[in-house]
Amino acid sequence: MRLVDSFKRDGDFLFRYRSYLPLFIIPFFIFTLFVYGSPLYQEYDMGGEYNNTLIIFALFVGLLGQLIRILVAGFVPKGTSGRNTKAQIASVLNTKGLYSTCRNPLYLGNFLMMLSPIILVGNYLLILSFILAFWLYYERIIYSEEAFLSDKFKEQYINWANKTPCFIPSFKNYQKSDMEFSFKSMLKREYHSLFGLASSLFIVHYIIIAVISKMQMLVPNFIISAFFVISLVIYLICLFLSKKTNVLFAENR
Repeated sequence: MRLVDSFKRDGDFLFRYRSYLPLFIIPFFIFTLFVYGSPLYQEYDMGGEYNNTLIIFALFVGLLGQLIRILVAGFVPKGTSGRNTKAQIASVLNTKGLYSTCRNPLYLGNFLMMLSPIILVGNYLLILSFILAFWLYYERIIYSEEAFLSDKFKEQYINWANKTPCFIPSFKNYQKSDMEFSFKSMLKREYHSLFGLASSLFIVHYIIIAVISKMQMLVPNFIISAFFVISLVIYLICLFLSKKTNVLFAENR
């Protein structure tokens, strides 16, 4: 099999299971935690305290990724690939807004949101391992998507790809989106990801303190807990509105 065909086959497979990358990181996370520990929580004779600087930085990185996804979701037209996993979908080629700064802004947002709980461990080796794993995993997916888009949109896609970076944004060719920002479309598309970020931060930080304290200190961090509760409320409200009403319906989105 030609290498390009192998890349395409692997990319099609990984595209369907692209949400499962964090599962591959779990063994490395557990190993790092038991071998190197974590600066997330510091124990003292009379108690201990959280490293809130590390927590705020991790939260900032995650919310930056969420902001990128919000800016994409609010302007995205109907007929572009989103949460679909069975096959590539694209009836229109989105080349404006954040798509004029890089070709894969959603994956950039995903990267930052998945990196966020990894940062809580506070281990550079684990962070570098995640970055490498993410790149190897998503490289095939991006290759498969680009093969699909270049075949469907031909010169239009090639011209856009030639002037737009793959992953690292460049704003020198930024073009404002032709569409208005849709708050409804953004909420409908992104309430899952916000709750996913909050849940991952809450679970990871709880595992870290449980391991560090040998199950003796299980008081969750206030910042992460507050973020989790707020995200849960938003998730439940949006879930109800999405499933039981038409409040979040946006035409042509």
